[in-house]
Amino acid sequence: MIVAGEPSGDLHASHVARQLTALCPDITLFGMGGDWMENASVSLDFHIRDSAVMGFADVITVLPMFLRKQARLKQRIREERPDVLLLVDFAEFNMPLAKFAWKHNIPVVYYIPPKAWAWRANRAQKLAKWANVVAAIFPFEAEFYRNAGANAEFVGHPLVDFAQTPLSSHAAREHLNLKEAGLKTPPTDDENTPVIGLMPGSRRSEIQHILPVMLSAAANIAQVYPNAQWVLPLAPGISHERIAKYQQTQNLSGLQVPPITIVEDATYPAMRASTLLLVTSGTATLEAACIGTPMIIVFRTASLNWHIVKSLTPLERSGLPNLIAGRDIVPELLQTELTPSALTELALDFLQNPQKRETQREALQRVHTQLGTAGAAERTAELVLETVHRLPHRESRTGLKVVRKPSSQ
Repeated sequence: MIVAGEPSGDLHASHVARQLTALCPDITLFGMGGDWMENASVSLDFHIRDSAVMGFADVITVLPMFLRKQARLKQRIREERPDVLLLVDFAEFNMPLAKFAWKHNIPVVYYIPPKAWAWRANRAQKLAKWANVVAAIFPFEAEFYRNAGANAEFVGHPLVDFAQTPLSSHAAREHLNLKEAGLKTPPTDDENTPVIGLMPGSRRSEIQHILPVMLSAAANIAQVYPNAQWVLPLAPGISHERIAKYQQTQNLSGLQVPPITIVEDATYPAMRASTLLLVTSGTATLEAACIGTPMIIVFRTASLNWHIVKSLTPLERSGLPNLIAGRDIVPELLQTELTPSALTELALDFLQNPQKRETQREALQRVHTQLGTAGAAERTAELVLETVHRLPHRESRTGLKVVRKPSSQ
């Protein structure tokens, strides 16, 4: 049984599902997920179309639906007694399932575990009790869970496998048709014609709170760099119309927002094409680190959400590259700090100082190295099958590439 609750978890779970099927062709997979898992031959009890939420205020509105789904999945655990329960991210929903499975003697593997190192550290002790294996995606995360008593293994970060593009910066710009008005070739001089990527997030609430600030800053930056190109890789579930609505609103307010090229299914080429990224805190910051593009991390949410999070987390940083590096390698503008003037000033500083961008690139490369080697899904699938004795245990799998074929079992 596999349970994921958001698009990113659905994607990562689908990769593990495919590896499970490759290693054990007669396996049966069921649970909760989305299109990616369904396409990986997982039979879904529930689809996650209405599950992606952000913040405590959003959770309250969908809590009854979540509880109904959770009750149904618990019933299936009790009735079907799966050989193993694989939980993927989505901590608030999945932690109670881990406890329920533990009470019913069902082995649990938790892939992409709760960020207990960031806030609510007591979850690590609970998961150490309820989960047979914690498949951690950061090296410091595995150590944190081991210190809490968990059987934790660093399997590597799944982004390492697919957050990449073979395109050079110039080729990526050609691929995305980023051109100056009147020119037949893409701009190649970052100092005079930079490409600036806007990544306002993948949830509607993020778009609402962050995109208007980005657009205002874009209007300011365009006054200094009138030839700058702007690209916005569209996140799944966010429409062109929604982005255009915010552009129109800003223009009606008197700002001259520059033309923005909106692209679909081309996030990594857009990142590679960009001189600088303005990116919302989250997984996208690690994707940018893998691609190697300098960035500024931003974040803003509803005041209630922000005050609750700040009261619960001891972290001084928000961006994942900074957390992994253990220091501030990427500037952050969070909540009240995120204003059009502050974002404009910081972006211009980076655009006008190529050495500052190069220094950050070097630091991001070191972060990328810390994410481990390719094969996180394969290593996680091995852990799952080892948990139910379908594969022999091996001392360590981090960095290993499996070459042997599994026996038909």
